[in-house]
Amino acid sequence: MENSDLISYINSCQNNLITSNALIYEASFFKIYVKFEKYLATVFSNYCIGIQSSKDYLPERKLMFIDEEHLNAVLKGGDKHYIDYIKKIEQLSKHIFIENPFNIIFEVADNLTAYNQMIVLRNHIAHESAESKSKYTQMILGKGEYIDPGQYLMKKNKKTSQTNYSFYIRKITEISELIIEKPIV
Repeated sequence: MENSDLISYINSCQNNLITSNALIYEASFFKIYVKFEKYLATVFSNYCIGIQSSKDYLPERKLMFIDEEHLNAVLKGGDKHYIDYIKKIEQLSKHIFIENPFNIIFEVADNLTAYNQMIVLRNHIAHESAESKSKYTQMILGKGEYIDPGQYLMKKNKKTSQTNYSFYIRKITEISELIIEKPIV
């Protein structure tokens, strides 16, 4: 998946949000976030095996992987069938890359906050468990009254006049573009 594919999908979803139906906002955010995770996994894998981004950027690596099969064998760590790329990126990218392109997520405070909130929001939408609801209530709503994720996404921030949905989608777009560009030193 390329950055242009992710951005096209985001634009398509935003064009479909003409109505103010909370369920549509929830579904749209969920689908975009899942594609964002897939995009991050693709970029991470490509960088690990020496494939540059669509913007001709390839971070210098500390560790070299021969191919995707070699990378996946290391990431799976045994007999696991599924790789949680998001956790692997967070845990291992600093050990794989000299100038870690994923630092834009993990070392920029407002990006990390938004990223962690998006994970909590995605998990609550996907699972609706007591644990995910508790995390959603604590991290996203704070001391506020419980509202469904779709209603939360539709709410406008009083300071910025943008919806929470727009804020998260803007963060996804910014991060997706920054990790494929050579960092400005």
